[in-house]
Amino acid sequence: MRQAALIAVLLATGFSTSTLAISKSYDVVPYGNCVAEIVTVPNGGVTQFVRNTLDSLVTASVWVGDTLSSQTYIVWVYDSVTGLPVAHNTNPVHAPQCWAWLNIPLSKDAKPVRGRTYKVVVTRSLGGGISFAYDPRNPYTFGKAVVSNSGPSLPDGSDLALRVEGLHDTIGSDWLSVQVHSSGPENALALAKDELGVTWVGA
Repeated sequence: MRQAALIAVLLATGFSTSTLAISKSYDVVPYGNCVAEIVTVPNGGVTQFVRNTLDSLVTASVWVGDTLSSQTYIVWVYDSVTGLPVAHNTNPVHAPQCWAWLNIPLSKDAKPVRGRTYKVVVTRSLGGGISFAYDPRNPYTFGKAVVSNSGPSLPDGSDLALRVEGLHDTIGSDWLSVQVHSSGPENALALAKDELGVTWVGA
């Protein structure tokens, strides 16, 4: 009886073969009037170090202030240790608005690893000038922004106004079967209570 009830709880909460909702691995919004620019051309753009919590990377959203130039935006996500690419946008993107979020879809180069630190590099095609926003209060404790030749210079510990979003791997019916048919109803009870916040009512 409890096993059947556990299956119903899991399905009702979305733990089936469907994909979980979009999650954020990094999310820092602009702070006050903290904006900067790099006018040196060419330049290496802006970099934010991020500790990954996702199984796939879907979108990078950048708060940008450049719309007049025909140059587009490019995002690369690299492994900070090996330097190998993890994701990038295959189609460079124009910013339709000034000082607004620019959503940039990412394509997979390699499967990201949870807990590993990646560097997200935002540039413009041909190394053009770039304007960006940041938060100087160190709101993200697992990494920081690294920018060269910006005006003004960023205080150490600043974080780029950026969002990195993606997905967690799906949970299939095999996983449900293993959990439900483990060693007894007490394990099913522990799973339902600890993982889903569900408590049993009655026997």
